[in-house]
Amino acid sequence: MPGTQNVSTATSLIVVSAQQPAAMTLVANGQTVPLSTAIDLGAGTFAGQAHAHFWQLRAATSDSMLIGGAEHVLSQPGGDGGAAEVTRFTTAAGYDKTQGTAPVLRALHLWRVRYPVADINSGNCVFAEYHGFITVDYDPATVPNTASSSVVHTFQLAPKNGGSGQTFIYVGNTPFAGLAPAGAYPLPTGDWQPELDPTRPYCLGISAFGDGDIARLPLASQSVCADVVQLSAAGAPPPPGTAGGGCAIVGRGAAGWLGVATFALLAVAIRSRRRRR
Repeated sequence: MPGTQNVSTATSLIVVSAQQPAAMTLVANGQTVPLSTAIDLGAGTFAGQAHAHFWQLRAATSDSMLIGGAEHVLSQPGGDGGAAEVTRFTTAAGYDKTQGTAPVLRALHLWRVRYPVADINSGNCVFAEYHGFITVDYDPATVPNTASSSVVHTFQLAPKNGGSGQTFIYVGNTPFAGLAPAGAYPLPTGDWQPELDPTRPYCLGISAFGDGDIARLPLASQSVCADVVQLSAAGAPPPPGTAGGGCAIVGRGAAGWLGVATFALLAVAIRSRRRRR
């Protein structure tokens, strides 16, 4: 975040942008620091802003290190042909390898809700016949010299017995909880609506990273698995494969179940697939 102090020199920069960042410049105490091409990390939620997209930037040097004890200013081309400042932060003299605390994942719940075909694209947030819902219960990771609101958590969901995975990135002041389908007609307005096949169990794992990611070991939770509960919103046929009458949502609802164009920069770190030795 702007104004962050004592940032480890072994740190990546995370840019939140609808498009791939290009032509960005990083200057440290008047010295230009070359930047790598931005790497696409995926979509998620940043500070309550849903549908954010995350990109990773690193110093394009032999060791990917920032300059120690220097004020760094990240800028992008401005509309008037000049440079528009994105953020500025100050680095520590170097880096350390002190480990943080990995996230602890306790519970995962998954639902797939069927909606009336006539309701698709009718202005009520229903854009397909089926929408996925997810809730997660976990203890967030902690990372040295990183505020809780700047720790990047990556949720990785995949079929238990093999298949394509889905990723959701979250950065916020409170843990990501997800959204359970509640009421007779649950609106699919959650930040993450995974594509779910109700015939397959899914497993979730959480990884996290913050300041000094290039030098620190990665932080990862254990994996938790769950089956997909099939439901039908009011007016929709029963989910395929269910007995007559289906599982229409009534009464207490799922709450009782529980069970850039404008750029913004996070002066937080991203877990490195390689670490400094």
